[in-house]
Amino acid sequence: MNSQWNTRQFTKKLGASLCQTLREVSAVDQILVVQPELVATLGDLLTFSQLTSSTPVRKILVLGNQTKLDITDILSTMVEMDLVFLIDVRSDLCLPKELISTVSDLKLQTMSILYCTWESQMSNDLLKRATKRGSKLSHFIRSQLPNKIDVQLYPWNMLAFPQIDDNVLLCNILYNSDGQNLFSPNVSSQQSATRAILVDNMVDCLQSLLQETHSTITHAVSFGLESQKILHLLRQRVERSEDEEEVFIKETLYGDKYSGLEKDLIVFDRDMDPMTPLLTQLTYSGLLDDLHGLTPDGKVKGLDDVSLKCDKDSIWDDLKFLNFGALGPRLNYIARELQDKYDARHKAESVGEIKQFVDSLGSLQERQKLLKVHTTLSSDILKEVEKDESVQLNRILELEQDLLLGNLDNKSSCDSILDLLYEGQVGLKRIMRLLCLSSICKNGLRDKDYELLKKEMIDTFGIEICFQLERLAANGVITTKTLSTKQYSSIWRREYHYISAWLDTMPPVDDEIRESHITNGNDAANPKDATFAYCGVVPIVTRLVQLLYDRSILSKHYASQQPFIISREPSTAKTEELFEQMYGKAGIVTEESWLPAVKKNKKRVTIGKTSNKVSDITIVVFLGGVTLGEIATLRFLQDRLREKGINKRFIIVSDGLINGNRYIDSSMR
Repeated sequence: MNSQWNTRQFTKKLGASLCQTLREVSAVDQILVVQPELVATLGDLLTFSQLTSSTPVRKILVLGNQTKLDITDILSTMVEMDLVFLIDVRSDLCLPKELISTVSDLKLQTMSILYCTWESQMSNDLLKRATKRGSKLSHFIRSQLPNKIDVQLYPWNMLAFPQIDDNVLLCNILYNSDGQNLFSPNVSSQQSATRAILVDNMVDCLQSLLQETHSTITHAVSFGLESQKILHLLRQRVERSEDEEEVFIKETLYGDKYSGLEKDLIVFDRDMDPMTPLLTQLTYSGLLDDLHGLTPDGKVKGLDDVSLKCDKDSIWDDLKFLNFGALGPRLNYIARELQDKYDARHKAESVGEIKQFVDSLGSLQERQKLLKVHTTLSSDILKEVEKDESVQLNRILELEQDLLLGNLDNKSSCDSILDLLYEGQVGLKRIMRLLCLSSICKNGLRDKDYELLKKEMIDTFGIEICFQLERLAANGVITTKTLSTKQYSSIWRREYHYISAWLDTMPPVDDEIRESHITNGNDAANPKDATFAYCGVVPIVTRLVQLLYDRSILSKHYASQQPFIISREPSTAKTEELFEQMYGKAGIVTEESWLPAVKKNKKRVTIGKTSNKVSDITIVVFLGGVTLGEIATLRFLQDRLREKGINKRFIIVSDGLINGNRYIDSSMR
């Protein structure tokens, strides 16, 4: 069985699969009408020339209000063309209204639809069975179109593929076509339904990845109630899909005589840590995401000429997870290194040396071009941070840090947020983020503080604020001391400073370093702990992953007696009391062994020994979104574990990217 994951092959396979499916539709020239949400994905997989040379597609349109006119214009000059729609309804479960209106306006009799799905998705099995029997069992897509139309459905089996980083696989299913966050919808009564859609999609996504890589999970840990559902469904579906050969291989490698192969699965849902997305991100990629919005395909909103691709931009790949303060020295080093290579041409004397320099000239020029892009971009960010009064980054960071450290009492916290509100320079989203952060850190606001803040926000931003605050309260991120005991409850059961002390999420640093924030790169380039991605705080999820393998933090700050200090296998042993105090229930975290049961009166014996050069795959799954800062700190943790002899490769799989602005945005819709 393959123990390594070559994630870049997922991209190639997905592109090839799309081309194959389009060829199966027909050999006639095609007009491909693409749902807007799929344009970025399509661009990551194939260029226009690759698509037209490998498939019958000759024209590509984006589905919208003008689609009918565009199709009519094309068909008026090129009659013999088939119309093919490419859609993704995994999050919506309903067809785009533009597609239905286009079909109606064109009075189509037949149509072909390629739809994104998962290989293990249940409706695909129903479609196959109906085809074999010669009958047409109504597929949920077909049932939304008029019966008189002959609809041909072609499934396009998806794979989560790397866009941000080779070890980060995004499904892009967290938000529906209306921008609603399915994990935290703005209508609380819909939450169980939308989360069920997310869970089902994530299970299908994980199963497709396990099948593609021929992977067998040995140990699984879930953090959160929704995560438990994922583990239960995934294990059930994996075992149900195994044939005799797969069962034999599994029992041979993982049975009584254990080969020693290790593959862990750790699943989080966003309820375990609602705080981190609200914080200001301080990595290069995170700051870009907070200030402008960074899409998974590397586009920066408002900067059309910037495209940040990890597979095409080596400088971006090197810098994206660094603290912004470390960028200057790093860019300077790259510039000097580049200049040294250019200067080497003066030392070239032989024909071979000259040829070698000429051959490398193209790559040097390309790297110089990329260096200019990032030098300009980082300079623009620094100017925006220092001069744009609507950003006020250092002031916001100081307030965030004071809230996290518990330096402000209830009245001081309220007054600090009101000061920003009265000055009128900081926008609504930032005020909302700070309000949520204050509520989470203090396990609920005082009633009089909440009423005062609500009144002032209504006066400033309008009556709609009432509904938004209600939605955030329903999600447990804004509560009052009264609400937390009645209608709504906060997610954590203790104030943050207790949790921080137990998990050491805010290790002490020198005042000089703490005050520098993002402008001083001296320690930012070589951090001692995973505090570099935010204002001196380690994300909760990073500490939770760490305690599965490394108990050194808990042994110093929570309980000196631990069942182990370092472990290759993930373990939650003796953490029940900790999670009981944090979340009010110890059972919110579960641990399972997925190894085959040993035969009666036998004991599992490990006969294999893995090489120190080979890293165990650990799949870290996020339901409800992951931040770029969390990704950066998990990579930092991976390196620290390797220094202690625990060789892990973290593969992060998430339904989407999240940050504070996106979270607040979803509550406004």
